[in-house]
Amino acid sequence: MAENYCIQVLNKNGEAQNNPAEKSFYIENIGKGGFRFLSDETFELEDRVLVLLRFPDELSQEVSGRICYCEALDDDNTAYGFSVIDGFYSLHTSNR
Repeated sequence: MAENYCIQVLNKNGEAQNNPAEKSFYIENIGKGGFRFLSDETFELEDRVLVLLRFPDELSQEVSGRICYCEALDDDNTAYGFSVIDGFYSLHTSNR
């Protein structure tokens, strides 16, 4: 299920990101309180991030949160934990 979800970073620590539509990060694992995503960009613990969460049914929603953990996977990719602070998303979007 999670491989069909992705995010685009709109704002990081109060700074709008340049061309957020050009770069998407795939979500590896998702739950009601947050998700784990893979990135070749660097985030720091406690970064405050506003993302556009794209659902498999092509709906999307802005969600704000913080980076709560990171795990280096290889030289190019890191897995980050995103803890939702504001915004709600439903894992079952087909009834929307």
